[in-house]
Amino acid sequence: MPQPVIVGVDGTSDSLLAADWGAREARRQETPLVLLHGYERFGFGGEGYEDDEARDLLDTSVTWVREHHEDVEVTGELAVGPESELLVERGEDARMIVLGSRRPGPVTGFIVGSVGLRVLSRAACPVVLIRGGTVSHRPRNGEIVVGVPEDEEEADAVLEFAFRAAATRGAPLRAARAWHLPPIATRHPAALALAETRGSLEAAHRSGLLERLGPWRRAHPEVTVVEHVELGPTVEMLVSLAASAQLLVLGRRSRLGTRYVGHVAHSVLHFADAPIALVPTR
Repeated sequence: MPQPVIVGVDGTSDSLLAADWGAREARRQETPLVLLHGYERFGFGGEGYEDDEARDLLDTSVTWVREHHEDVEVTGELAVGPESELLVERGEDARMIVLGSRRPGPVTGFIVGSVGLRVLSRAACPVVLIRGGTVSHRPRNGEIVVGVPEDEEEADAVLEFAFRAAATRGAPLRAARAWHLPPIATRHPAALALAETRGSLEAAHRSGLLERLGPWRRAHPEVTVVEHVELGPTVEMLVSLAASAQLLVLGRRSRLGTRYVGHVAHSVLHFADAPIALVPTR
C-alpha cells in the first residue's frame, strides 16, 4: 500500500489550507491523502465533545477536499485521543504529515501550537507546516529552497526530500549554505589580512557544497540546481530566500523527551514566509 500524505484537521480555515496543500502533494506523488482528526470526549470544565460533532467536522473537511480535488483519493480517520500522539503514530508509515498554522504578524511570527510542536519534534517522517494569512495567496511556481547542513548524513536526508520535491514539481532547486569568517579575522588586528581571503574561503565552502550535491544531481538530472553560498547568519539567509520560494526544506534535530528541533529550524519556523518542510535527520 502506498504511503499516504496525512493532514491533521481541526475544522479551522488553517487546517483547510493544509488539506489543500496536502491534496496537491498527494496528486503529484500519486499517493492517497488521509485527513486525520483526533479529539477528546471531555474538555476543560467537564464539557463533553460529542462523537457526532467530531464526525461532522471530519466529514466537512473530506467533502471540501473532494469538491476541490476530484482526482485525489481522500479518506478521513477519526480517533479518540490526543491528536499529536495520533499523528506521530501514523507518521511511522506516512510519506509526510501536513499541518496548518497561522501567522498573526511580522513581530510575533506565527503560532505553531502545542500539537504542532510535538509532531514537528517527534514524527519519523517529514512534517510540512503551512501558514494562514497572506501565505495562502503566494504564487506556487517559485523555487524550492533547501538549507544544506555541513554534516553528510544530515545533508543527504534533506537533499533527498528536496530533490524529490523539485522533481515532482518541475521546479528549480536552490541549495543554500551560509558561512562565517573565522573569529580571529574579526577580533585580532594582526589577523585582518585573513579577512581579505574571503574570496578563497567562499570558494572553499562552495566547493564543499558542490561535492555534497554531486550524487543527487546525478540521481536527478532533470532538476535545475543553483548553488547559493552566502557570508552571514544562516537564519537570515534562509528567511530571505523563503520570501520567493514555494517550499523551504530544512533538517530537524530532535532531543528525546523535548520539543527541540534545532536552533536554526526553530528560528526559521517563526519568521520565514513560506511552507516549511522539516526533515528528521538524527
